[in-house]
Amino acid sequence: MNNPRLPVAAVLAAALTALNLPAAAADRAESPAQTPTPVPAPASPSAAALIPSAPSPARTSIPAAAPAGTPATSAYIAGLVAGALQIHPKTAAARARTLAARQALDAIPLWEDPMISIGVMAAEKAMRRDDGDLAAGFEQTLPRPGLYRAEKNRAAAEAGMQQAEEGVTANELGLAIARLVIELALTDELIRLQSDEVEQVRILTGSALERSKNPDATAVESLRLESELALLVQNLEATARQRKQQAQALNLVLLRPPGAGWPEFSLPGRANVILSAATLRAEMERRNPKLLALRQAMEAAAAGTEAARQQGKPIVSVGVDSNTWSGGDFRSAMFTLKVSLPWFNRKSYQAETARRESLQLAARRDLEAELVEFSTQLSDLLTTVENHSRLAVSYQTEVIPRAGKSLEALQNAWISSKATLADVLDAQRLLLTARQSEKRATAARLAAVQQLTALSGAFANSSITPPSRP
Repeated sequence: MNNPRLPVAAVLAAALTALNLPAAAADRAESPAQTPTPVPAPASPSAAALIPSAPSPARTSIPAAAPAGTPATSAYIAGLVAGALQIHPKTAAARARTLAARQALDAIPLWEDPMISIGVMAAEKAMRRDDGDLAAGFEQTLPRPGLYRAEKNRAAAEAGMQQAEEGVTANELGLAIARLVIELALTDELIRLQSDEVEQVRILTGSALERSKNPDATAVESLRLESELALLVQNLEATARQRKQQAQALNLVLLRPPGAGWPEFSLPGRANVILSAATLRAEMERRNPKLLALRQAMEAAAAGTEAARQQGKPIVSVGVDSNTWSGGDFRSAMFTLKVSLPWFNRKSYQAETARRESLQLAARRDLEAELVEFSTQLSDLLTTVENHSRLAVSYQTEVIPRAGKSLEALQNAWISSKATLADVLDAQRLLLTARQSEKRATAARLAAVQQLTALSGAFANSSITPPSRP
């Protein structure tokens, strides 16, 4: 844990703790013709890649939905993020600011520029001949090592802070892309479920039309099913339009043409594990970009306080002055030592030092407040991951199988006129709602995992390490 090169992935992997959850429902079989689009491997492993999938559950007689598409895995998302970080204007601007901050390290001089002086005496010729009528001088202020070190430390801390801010920008962009991909995958899952529902209602409508041919039957059931079918088709079309808008938003973030197409996505497998906040906190605190930036801001404030103290110390300079007769004879030379007297502005220097100390205290308090918020957010995210993992497993193993069996029984009873059409439609809606809720729980869990990835700084395309001290 103390090794600065220890990757976050190793700590995250060590923190995975299995839960005693019931077996999850089986994932749908994927179409062999659909192969996930290859993407570049992520620059650093994310939290999602470390969470194993749930065990395979027992199959039920529920009709399977359409084959799943390209899995919206953490590796796929990381590939999109890595490409976006190279070309996005936000990250380019952040890199430029980081470069400028690093260049500021070389802009701090140790020696001040020397001063030279030239003068001509205006006096009687005899006096000019005796004292010399041409004067030349040279003066050099001696370096102040304490002030130089303080300014260097402040510039280095500001460069580190800017580099951490670059990581914050990368994380924000990466998290935005991850959320859009997850929303797109969830919408594709809902479209597949709604399409399956439309087909099931069409089958029921056909059965109702056959039943209506009976002389003792009426067309009420078929009319009701046709109305239900029309409503389901409208909902499916609305979801498809929503999918188009989400794809456009993702294209805009990735600087692609707004109308560029995307493959059909699917949500990845579910997990039956939790992450330990106590184990993760220390390493994630060390690598979180916001906390890194605040630590560097605190160091910069401390260096600024020391620089203010050094400013109140005397300035020492040495020089030499010579007098020469214009006829070519040397007359005299004087070596000088000058010292400034900072006591006249003592109150100003003390006020500046006090101001810097207040800024240093404010930076420390900002870091403490962010640590509290970080711990709270980490705990919330870990709880969210666990809750939605359990909820998805519950839907897979209990709710969906039972709703499917209930629908089957009611359909058979309706065919034999032992149940009403209203009961069948209610059961159909219950099964669709359960399937949609399971997908939403899976998407919410994946979104929380991506937030954990951002919290650990894993979206940054390079390690965020403060520049070395001079």
